Amino acid sequence: MELTILKLIFMLMTFFIMFVGGLINSLEKHLPDFILQSFKYGKFAHHVSSPLVKPIEIPKRWFRHFYVFAALFSSIALAISFNVFVFARPIPSWLSFLLDFLGPNSRNATVTASSSLLALFLLTMQSWRRFYETHYISVFSDTNINLSHYLVGYMHYFGAICAILIEAPGFATPSFDYRASLSLSDLSVGSIAGALIFLWAWHHQFKAAIILSKLRKDKKGAVVSYEHKMPKGDLFEVVSSPHFFCEMVMYLALTIILWGHCTWPYVFFWVLCNQLETALLNHWWYKSKFDDYPKQRKAYIPYIL
Repeated sequence: MELTILKLIFMLMTFFIMFVGGLINSLEKHLPDFILQSFKYGKFAHHVSSPLVKPIEIPKRWFRHFYVFAALFSSIALAISFNVFVFARPIPSWLSFLLDFLGPNSRNATVTASSSLLALFLLTMQSWRRFYETHYISVFSDTNINLSHYLVGYMHYFGAICAILIEAPGFATPSFDYRASLSLSDLSVGSIAGALIFLWAWHHQFKAAIILSKLRKDKKGAVVSYEHKMPKGDLFEVVSSPHFFCEMVMYLALTIILWGHCTWPYVFFWVLCNQLETALLNHWWYKSKFDDYPKQRKAYIPYIL
């Protein structure tokens, strides 16, 4: 299996989150301040400021910026895909060059056009919903994040969208099995099941965002507090971070839809590890903050982990 630039990017991000996350989980008291301040943010941020890190910190609310990018880039990719699959138009030269650069020397289609378009449509839905949440629902406190977190957000959505296209018919070399045209018969039971799983997780992640925002708003919707409170309701009853769990489930659903794709599993494994580490830190913080924290709540996966 050929190692491509896009696969390497996701491999490096996954290795970093596993390595540094593992160090923090087991050796936090012995790590220098600049590592902790660079990695931890939000409610579990490291509260000893390092002069090495301070110059490259930005407001946490800037998270909304890469959802602007994701919404626009995914919409452009979706429109191009529709033109390729429905009207048999060639892909733009700039996109062909980009995918050739990120992908293998000889790119071949590994999934159907229908599955590719379905996955891209769902990811576009997710990008626009996250855009809406971060601009009109979420309440960000005046905390900072490291510039690296900000850049990784852009890289994630750029890479995930390109990953779908890089092995799609019409964007890669089509074949008899993977033609650059849409057909409902190409949608397998797995693809339909994956879409339903995605929509379930999409819905519950949105509910989690609303529950979290209401902890800081009054009944009229005005922000009255930046204090961290214990969330309750829906999946919060069984897991500390349903938004992280649902994110993982959505990417698992896309993996089912794109079954046979050689690049997408690298995207999924990155999401799995990244959301796991953040969920663990979140769970441990809740348990240390609230003495009456419900014992039945798991960190990442309801009833399991």
